[in-house]
Order: sequence, then structure tokens, then C-alpha cells
Amino acid sequence: DRRRTAIILEGENQGARLGMRQVTGGEPPSPLTRRRPESTRSAAGTPALLMCNDDPAAEAMHASQTTETMKPRRSKRRTAKSRVYGLGGYSQSSRVMLCMVGLPARGKSYITKMLQRYLQWSGFPVRIFNAGNLRRQEGLAGASASFFNDENKDAASMREKVASECMEEAIQWLSMQTSVCVAIFDATNTTQRRRQAIVDRCRENRGITPVFIESICDNAAVLEENYKLKMGNEDYSGMDPMKARADFMERVKTYERRYETIMDSEQGGELTYIKLFNVGQKVVMHHCSGYLVSQIGFYLSNIHIQPRRIWLTQHAQAEDDGTSGAELTARGKAYCAELYNWLVAQRAAMKQAGEGEGAEMLVLMGTSPVHATTFEQMSQGGRWVGAAMDEALGQVDNIMPQRSVSCSSYDSCANINEFPAMSTSLLNEMDRGNYASISYSRIQKEFPEVWAERQRDPLYFRYPGAGAESYADVVGRLRPIIIELERQRRSVLVISHLAVSRCLYGYFTGSPMEDLPNLKVDVHTLVELQPGPFGCKVQATCLDPDGPPPQ
Repeated sequence: DRRRTAIILEGENQGARLGMRQVTGGEPPSPLTRRRPESTRSAAGTPALLMCNDDPAAEAMHASQTTETMKPRRSKRRTAKSRVYGLGGYSQSSRVMLCMVGLPARGKSYITKMLQRYLQWSGFPVRIFNAGNLRRQEGLAGASASFFNDENKDAASMREKVASECMEEAIQWLSMQTSVCVAIFDATNTTQRRRQAIVDRCRENRGITPVFIESICDNAAVLEENYKLKMGNEDYSGMDPMKARADFMERVKTYERRYETIMDSEQGGELTYIKLFNVGQKVVMHHCSGYLVSQIGFYLSNIHIQPRRIWLTQHAQAEDDGTSGAELTARGKAYCAELYNWLVAQRAAMKQAGEGEGAEMLVLMGTSPVHATTFEQMSQGGRWVGAAMDEALGQVDNIMPQRSVSCSSYDSCANINEFPAMSTSLLNEMDRGNYASISYSRIQKEFPEVWAERQRDPLYFRYPGAGAESYADVVGRLRPIIIELERQRRSVLVISHLAVSRCLYGYFTGSPMEDLPNLKVDVHTLVELQPGPFGCKVQATCLDPDGPPPQ
């Protein structure tokens, strides 16, 4: 039967019930967002049958059905509205309470900050509830090791009270949320009794799932660094360093005496937990299911705390702003040379400082021709060492002949051995549909109505045209890149375009999602990011003597 019949059904759940092909001839409105035009509906307002052929039998059937729809009916069936969720937005247990477990100075707070950054950037509401901070806010800052001794009954009662208050704050916040969200309960939670109390309290609130994350560390070098960091908190402010360390070590011993690591047998084997050994050396997941919890487990399987640096740069200035071609301007080629010299000097300084694997460098870039050209020009920048900038600008076209590079991994490309590199389309610029070959400045001047619409909702706005993306779409496709950057122990240079640079910058700095489209990331500027236990250090260096070129 070669007849082409399309049935247009009214109602917000039509796509879920039928997988019929849409009628050709223009783009139909989305069944979830727009009502169907009146011309496609019958006189009685019921779904109409559109015939796309000249078959008399089909026309007779259509006439018969149309007559039936015009007859009065006793009742009108009401269609319930369907809610559509984004990926990971639906869960039977939509609210998750991540409960940290571990001795002091095991990196728990560092892990919570990393989780908060990742989940917030992914679009999930998340908040940290730290028992230690609450204790200090209630006037118990500077508590000595005796305060944490179980033989001190008054202190033990006070500690239990603070922990319970912190847990209640987390549960109250979760109860106020209407969608998938995460509360992070940052406390030691080192006994089975405490963990049982958390599970029991969560069971009293439907839809709250406790997930325990235990951080175990026996690496002497890591512990030593963690102990030094602890000396800087409010409990030891203004205290003699030797006395402070001795007091803290006594506190750790007190916790060790009552520490009970999580076992598979807890809660009859039903306890959901993730164990991290030495933050990245080994990860154990138990009874973890569901999109969000699985994503958290996968993320924690790739993190580490080794010092390294991440540099973000947009491609060098091109003749057409890099929107379609790869021909660099003289100014762009000069930037590549400066970038090469800067990276070589930085690598030497990092090696001299003993940063080990972090002193090695890897380049990640998109597959756009201008990305390859920028990398190739930079990698050959050694020829520029010692050349005066004004002289170089006059001779650059003869020094660096252009050639295309098609390698997906540039380790194997001839004469490009200085920096190993990988390319992926995930780092390509945000697709702007019909405006892909037009610079942002031209859009503002020549298409003010499009720019005005973009400014009204910059995070979710998509330019007209097939394949167009929003900033929220770019965030979604950059998640594998975030995992790669977290996994790498080498320092990484990322060469990309403006929107991608903004999204990556926003992740490491913890910027709210709604701020991503307007973050300031200049051209010919190298942004250095150093993730650490107290946030991410940021330093921007312009390597263009005339300042950043216009976007």
C-alpha cells in the first residue's frame, strides 16, 4: 500500500502513543509546546484525518469519519497533561543526600566541593551542609582534641546535637525542592549507629535517597599535605603550629578508636555507597543505580588531587573570524608564537619546581580547521624565538606556509613533536544554525532582532536554522571533556571557540549556569586554571602586545 496517510492527534502525549511520520511540507510545531493550527482540525475540534492521495475509498472513509465527528457527544474525554523531563531529570527517588564518611583530613571537603561544582554545572540544584562549619558558627570554634573524646559526655552530646541539626537542615532543604536535587552532608559519619540514624531519618521522607561516600586515605604524602591544610582552619587560628598539629593528631586518634568502615552487610546489603581510596587510586561502588547516582559514581572514578594546570585559549585570529576558514592573520600567527614561547617557559619552570607529571603537557582541541592551524602554527613557534615582534609581523607570511592537518591524534604527525595533542568535535564551537558564518559583532549590527531574542534567554536561545545549539546544549556535550580534564594528571591546553571556552571556564570557577553566556573570555588571552582544595585559582594573561582583538 503506497498511500501516505498521516494522522494528526491532538494532545500533549501524542508522541508517546504513536510513532507516525509527520506530514511533509514545512516544520510542524512541537506537540509538547504548541497547539496545532485550526486548519488541521475538524469542525468539532476533534482530531482531523489528513489524506495525502486521491484514493476514492480513502476519501469516502474520511467523509464518513468527518460526519461522525460533527455529531454531538455526551461527554468529552479529557487528556491528562504529561510532564517531559530532561536526561537525568526523572527519578523515582528524585532527591539524593550524599553523606560523607571518613576520618578527619581524608579529603572529604575537597571531594564535596568537586561534586558541587560538577553537579551545579550539569544543571542540578546542589548544596553543601558542613557539620564542622555549623559547630564553629555555634561558637565552638577552636575546640581542642578533648572535645572529640567519647569520655567527655557533655561534648559528645553537643557533637551529636550539631550533627543532627546539620542533617535536619539538609533534609529540610531537600524537602523544599520540586525536582531532582542533591544535598551533601559533610561530616565524619564514622559509626554504623550514625549511618543507621541517617537512613532512618531519610525513610521518613518519601523520595530522599541516602548515598554514602567514604574517603579512605593511607598515602603518607597525601596525608601530610592534608594535615598542613587543616592547620589553616578556624580551630587552629593563631595557635602555635607545633601545638596545633599535636592537638589535631590527637583528634584523629580519637576518631580512629571508634571508626567503623562501611561494610557490604550494612542495612542487609542494601546500603548504597561509594568508597574512594587515596582519591582516585581505587573506587568501589555498591548498590548504585539510577542516572544521577551512576553519574556521581562515574565522576568520582575519574577525579584526583594531583596538582596540574589547565589552560584555555580561543583559536588565533583568522581572516574570517575562524567561522569557516583557517587562514590566520599576521596578528594571529604572532599570537601562536607567543603562546609557544610562554608554554615552553612554563613547562621548564614547572619541572624545576618538581611538579612531576603535572609538568607534562597535552593539547585538546576541536576539529575545526582553524583549531588545527592554530595548533600547527603554535607547535612550530620555536622558529620565532628571539625574533622581534615588528620584524616577525612583516615576514610571517613567508615564514609559516599553511598546510592542513587531518590527524585525530597529532603525536604521529611529522615535525609536530613538541606537544602531544588530541582533537574531538565535542570542542567545536556552538552551532549557530543559519548564522554560523557570521561573527557576533555582525549579528548585533545587522540582525538586531535576532540578537535581542538571544539576550532575552541567552542560556537556552538557539539561533534560527537546522542544527542550532544553545549554551545548555553545549554544556551537555562537554561532559565527556570535563571527565577527561578531571582524569588527566598532565597539564592540558584546550584550544576552542568562545562558547566552549565560556562553558569550561564556568565549570572550573563554579559559575552559575545562567552566567555562562556572558562570561568574559578574551581572544589572544591564555586563561590558567589551577584546581585546588579551596577552589580554583584563575589567572588570565594576554599574549597580544596590542591587547585582545574584538570578538
